[in-house]
Amino acid sequence: MRILFRKATASFTLLAVLACIPFTCFAQVIVSDAILEFKDGERLITDIAVGNYSADKTIQIKSVITEVINPASENAEHLSTKTLFTAPEMFTLSPKTQRAVRIASQERPENKERIFRIVFSPKVIEQGGVATSKIHTLTTTGVMVILNPPSPTENLTWERTEDRITFTNNGNTNLVLRRDGFCAKEIKCTISGQRLWAGDMWVLSLPEPLQDKDISIEMRSLGEIKEVIIPYEE
Repeated sequence: MRILFRKATASFTLLAVLACIPFTCFAQVIVSDAILEFKDGERLITDIAVGNYSADKTIQIKSVITEVINPASENAEHLSTKTLFTAPEMFTLSPKTQRAVRIASQERPENKERIFRIVFSPKVIEQGGVATSKIHTLTTTGVMVILNPPSPTENLTWERTEDRITFTNNGNTNLVLRRDGFCAKEIKCTISGQRLWAGDMWVLSLPEPLQDKDISIEMRSLGEIKEVIIPYEE
């Protein structure tokens, strides 16, 4: 039996290929990484590749950075910030070319992870060297950046009822729950990757064949993959 659990992820994952190299992309602008995570103890600096997927348009790209406040909330705020920055902030790419862009943070979080979004916004360079967004329809590409706090701690808890499991992330860093295989004895299921931010909650509905079974789910956190068993209790 194959049971599918469907849940949209709050990520900026995009797919494409430029010159036979795996990239993430949308429209003209492509990036090598849609999600970056700076772990505790690592340098707060890295490079990504940003490319122009267009075959015939030269584009000017500007990065716009915001910090996402309360990412688990439906009312998440995007605030301008100087904590995270890119170098260069603005650059030009000819058709089918790419360049390295440095992403760095000036500080680490104090006790809870911080989330940022970088939007690479393109404009077409017309003949004569003038950048314009008129006539042409271009779509921005986003990169999510996660800054882990010092001493990141995972703490996943759950409450189970007859037809659902409510997961809560009580730690200070994000985690991802997924399953692609057997989630119960002799029952295969697919749970699309669901990211829970610190303080976030997620409800997994259980179809009838799973309601009296121990449920196995995969948790990815802090660079490790763990198997979590949610037992059935009568």
